[in-house]
Formats: sequence, C-alpha cells, structure tokens
Amino acid sequence: MDHLHSELAVSIGQYSDKGIKEENQDTVGAKVPDGSALVSKGIAVSIADGVSSSSAAKMASQTAVVGFMSDYYATPDTWATEKSASQVIRSLNNHLWSLSRNSVREEASLTTFTTLILKGDSAFIFHIGDSRLYRLRAGVLKPLTRDHANRIDRKTTYLSRALGADLSLEIDVIKKQVQKGDLYFLSTDGVHDVLKRSDLERLLQQDKSEQALCEQIASEALAAGSKDNISCQIVRIENIGPPSQSDAVNVLSQLPFPPLLEVGQKIDGMLVKQIIHESERSQVYIVELPDQRLAVMKTPSDNYDDDPAYIERFVMESWVGTRIQNPHVVNVVQAPQERSFLYYLTEYISGPDLGKLIKERAPFDIPDAVELLEQMIKGVRGFHRKDTLHQDLKPENIIIGTNGAKIIDFGSCWVAGVAEAGAPFQRDDILGTLRYSAPEYRSGLSISQKSDQFSLAVILYEMLTGKLPFGEAYENQMNYKGFQKLKYIPARKHNPLVPPWMDYALERALSMHPQGRYSAMSEWLKDLKRPNPSWTSKEDIPLMEKNPVLVWQLIAGLGWATALALLIPWQ
Repeated sequence: MDHLHSELAVSIGQYSDKGIKEENQDTVGAKVPDGSALVSKGIAVSIADGVSSSSAAKMASQTAVVGFMSDYYATPDTWATEKSASQVIRSLNNHLWSLSRNSVREEASLTTFTTLILKGDSAFIFHIGDSRLYRLRAGVLKPLTRDHANRIDRKTTYLSRALGADLSLEIDVIKKQVQKGDLYFLSTDGVHDVLKRSDLERLLQQDKSEQALCEQIASEALAAGSKDNISCQIVRIENIGPPSQSDAVNVLSQLPFPPLLEVGQKIDGMLVKQIIHESERSQVYIVELPDQRLAVMKTPSDNYDDDPAYIERFVMESWVGTRIQNPHVVNVVQAPQERSFLYYLTEYISGPDLGKLIKERAPFDIPDAVELLEQMIKGVRGFHRKDTLHQDLKPENIIIGTNGAKIIDFGSCWVAGVAEAGAPFQRDDILGTLRYSAPEYRSGLSISQKSDQFSLAVILYEMLTGKLPFGEAYENQMNYKGFQKLKYIPARKHNPLVPPWMDYALERALSMHPQGRYSAMSEWLKDLKRPNPSWTSKEDIPLMEKNPVLVWQLIAGLGWATALALLIPWQ
C-alpha cells in the first residue's frame, strides 16, 4: 500500500507532572507515523492514569501507553482500526490482570486508558476509566467520553471500570467525523476535576501553541488546588484525509503502463513466453525470469491510465498478495530488477484452472470434489485472517497444480483497513462474477466472510453437477426480493450420487440471506463429510440411508416369506 499517502496533519502538545504527589503515576504518549502507515494505522494519542491505591500504578499506566503504541502499529495493515486497537487493549488488559494475580505483594496493576486514533477523516476513541477526551469545535467544548466511575458521596468515588481489573473488559468505542480546525483535549482527573468545562473552553481558545496551552492548563489546575498528578494533551487538526487523488497516484504516475506485449519481447530483464489473457481491463502473460524460473505477469490496461480508482485497485492486488501467505493461495514474486513499468508478478503454477476441469469432467467424484473444496477453504481462511474478502471466487480463479488447489487473482479483494481509510474517488462496489457472487453484493445486505462461503458453495455444486444451483436466472437478479423468488435445485436431481444430507449442507451454504449460512467454514465442511444427526429425520432421506440395517432385515424377511410361500402346496 505504499502508493497511498495521506494529507492528514496535526499539531500536538502534551504535559505530565506529579503535581503535589511524590510520584507521577500518569503516562502520556503520541505517535505520528510516516508514509503508508499514516493511511493504514493513522495517528495515535494516548493517556493513562494509574490507580493510586495500587503501588504498581505507575507501571500499569506506562505499560498501557507504551504497550499500545508499540503493539497497535505492529498489527496487520489489513485489520480495521477497531479490531486492531481493541485486540491490543484486551491483550494489555490480560497482561496487567495476570501481573496482579501473580504479584507476591498482591499489588493490583490498574489504570485508566483513553486513546484517540485519527485516520483519514475519522476519529476513533477507545476509553476505559475516568480519564477524559473533549472536542473543541466552533468555540464549543464537548466531552466525547463518559467517566466509568460511581459516586458514593460528594467526596468519594470509585472506578467501575479499569484496565487490568478483570479478564472481562468492556471498552467504549466511539467514532466521529473530523473537521479541519477541530481541537481534541485529553486529560486525567488531576486536571478536569478542578477546572470547570467553561474554564477549559476559555483556555483552549487562546492564540498559543498546543504545548504552551498544555503547560498553562496544568499550571492553572495546580493553582486551583489539584491534589493529583496533572496530565493533558492537545491535538489540533491542521488538515484532514482521505488522501487526495494526486497523492494517491503520485508514486504510480512515475511508472508508465506497459504496452501490449508479444511473445519473445523482453521487459525489465524478463522474456515473454506466452499470452494467457487479454481483455479490456488487463493482460496476463507467462514470463521467464533471468534465473529461468517462470512467473505470471499481470499488466494494467492503458484504457484506464487516467482512472485513479482503477490504478488503486490494480496496485492493491500485489499488496494484498504479499500479505496472504498460504499454501493454497498463489505467491507474489519480486521483480528481478527495478521496475520501469507498472505490473506485478506471481508464481507460475503448471496446471489447468478448475473451470476447464469442470467442463471436461463434471460431475466429479464426490470425494474428489470435497477434497478440492477443503483446499479452497484453507486458502480462503488465509484471506479472512487478514480481514480480507476475496470477492471473486470462481472456477477460473482456482488453479489445480501438483500440490492441489491454489486461489489466484486479488483484483476484487475487499480489505477492511483500506476500505475504512477512504478514498477521494469512487471505488467499485460490485465486483466479481455475478453467477458466483453472493446475493448481498446486489441486494444491499452487509458483506462478510459468509459471502465467500456462498461463492465456494456454488463452485462445489458445479463440481458435483456441472450445473448452477438456481439455474441461469440467478445472475439476472438485482434485489433481495428477486433473490427470494429463486428456488434451490437439489444437486441430487442432476447427480443421484449426491447424498441428501450433503445436499442440505449445500443448500444451507447457499442461503439467500447471510444469517442462514454457516457461521464457520469448518462447520460446513463437517456437514459435507458426514450426515448431520439433526437432519436424519427429514422425510425425503431414503430409508436405506436412514436405517440400512432395518432395510436389509426387511429384505431378508421378505425373502424368507417368499420362500415359504413357494413351499406351500396350491390347493
């Protein structure tokens, strides 16, 4: 994702002091990353207030802030902000809770924790405890967090929620739109418990640097009688994302689209051996690398050299591929030298695509079809673990090589972290091939991992029957009402060898509503391999499959009855 750049710019000030106490148990921190991390992860600002009743308070607050700054930026780029931040916070909570449980002195490692993540044109807030975050906009200071504290009387309160207090952690997650000129203010109770909101509102509107404002607010809190540590942070939005069109394609504009290539031509030291595919949108070639290895090269079509959405998606293909390391997903290959054109390379797999095999062999033997599906599921899991949907699973995108099925083509992938970052241009909403894509892509329902499950179910159905589960009418539907009118055609009507219980598993994975499908691929695969006990009572399961022993007993009984009847002399 190196092609993505953000115009998000901020000014930050922060201050933390022990005040009248002997030790400063507060911690503040901020990180403004460079390059693509500014797009995929954003800017993080955190504040923590160690619970003073614990002698481990200072360590707890430092662990929370330092640990978050380190671990959040180490999470996969493809994860959405909420998933990345929440998972890191829960991990820190478990660590602090474990320290408390294993402490010889029974010291509780507790702290409040509030963090602000600015990404694109959005602000994400994650909050536990009674540290606070405010936003000043158009001269009005508004609290964006609520204190997790219960008041016993006018002078006594206790925290109802803190990091490290319990293995079960509830995190307040808030998302707000950012505007240029917004000012975000974070503070611990040593500040906001003694300074009224009106005082903070007045102070924050002064024409001073963010650092000078933090120092003045801390000074006034101390003068107002604060008996706690004094910490605050100010973040002013100088400019917002998402990235501008010129920035998004700046790096790419330096690499020209390659011309249409012919067999025998060379490009960056690679020899074109074969033309696999040419279309309006892209070209695909087999090329020989300088070390005589074969690779597949995909190049963009010059029909779209002025289309930033197309360029972004093309560059995303190789970026997604490098992050999916899975034996059933094609590997992205590094170019042998510095590129002079825009393209990317993947490993070459000697073998036909599944679409060709279906035309030649369908219906497949049931064990072979299920084995191939299991390999595809393993490959799809590689995408899902990176918060990525493939979105174009079809037989032509499955290559069957010596090591089994491999998924190719990252051109339609949806990546949570990138989708969340936004873009200044319209991205494609409906991608993939209609006959294999889930109904939600056209009916307006939310897409999810179950969308890829639907596509795999269509592929399995086609392997078993050579047909489509809803006939040719499916790809002509464009709304939920239209999809609801379609009826599943049992696979065993085309292929009598498909057992009814396997048909039921297929039908469930092909539900028109995502909630009707399996919650996990493993559950579906289990039902495809052996009868689900809850289905054995279905009326249309043949008696032979319900109770084969009984059938053979009846046959044997009828045989003896027939034999006895033949022995009785006719009158």
